[in-house]
Amino acid sequence: MNGITVQELTDDSVYGLELEVISGSKGLSRKIYNPRIQKLGLVITGRMVYLHPHRVQILGNIEISYLRSLPEEESNRIIKELCANDVVCFVVTRNLKVPSYFLQGTEEKEIPLLRTRLITSLFLERITRFLEERLAPATTIHGVLMDILGIGVLIMGRPGIGKSENALDLIMRGNRLVVDDVVLVKKMGVIDLYGESPEMIRNLLEIRGIGIVDIRRLFGVSAVRNKKKIDFVIELLDWDKDVECERLGLREDVYSLLGLDLPLVRIPVSSGRNVSAIIELACRNHILKKQGINTAVELEGKILRTMEEATHQ
Repeated sequence: MNGITVQELTDDSVYGLELEVISGSKGLSRKIYNPRIQKLGLVITGRMVYLHPHRVQILGNIEISYLRSLPEEESNRIIKELCANDVVCFVVTRNLKVPSYFLQGTEEKEIPLLRTRLITSLFLERITRFLEERLAPATTIHGVLMDILGIGVLIMGRPGIGKSENALDLIMRGNRLVVDDVVLVKKMGVIDLYGESPEMIRNLLEIRGIGIVDIRRLFGVSAVRNKKKIDFVIELLDWDKDVECERLGLREDVYSLLGLDLPLVRIPVSSGRNVSAIIELACRNHILKKQGINTAVELEGKILRTMEEATHQ
């Protein structure tokens, strides 16, 4: 994990953190690696055993009021001990006035002290979302990510097999493009994978023989989206008569990505096959399975019951 700098927190213009640097500007290059934050709480009473210095430290009205209620000597001691732990940065909410010795301590130790006008609860919500997205484990995959019938489908296969052409057909059927060619995948939380497009190629689709086209401009805003949770993977394969393909649908394959297993369907491609229709059919079948309806299993059950009845006659 590369981490992000404290400077990137202050530069935010998307999540609405509204941060300003009030002390320790020389430490803005410090790196944040942990997406979790810490509201100082008990730590501000001097119980440093509860301090996690590599997290962003939040001070709200309770913490600042407590510091001001203490004798100056005691407050100084707590602040000095806090800064001695090499904290990545402090954030004060509600535009609260910060004690001068806090400013001095962070400046001397080059620990960024930031301030926002937001109330603590709102700031916690925004910075948590910011850190989770920016620090999420990520990778890039060659393929096409589509929103088909409301589910996120990652279409994979060798170069030239027809991923982009099938994506175009699916778009013309009313489905939506997320990204073509390079899918940036992030692991959000414990079990969710989200795919999005690098800014450079957002809304673009490459069709061999025509070139790069802008799907948003050609088909409208409803034909694209910036991000989508990945629910399902489809791999396009060259047709090979010597390779046995799944005929009944009883076998359930998976594709491992960032430590998570996603349902996988392999579709052989050959001249005359309407692959985009088969992809959409696979998505409809996946939706049925999510609802607890598995046609292949139901058929197997009927066959077994018929065989059992036949043996008893």
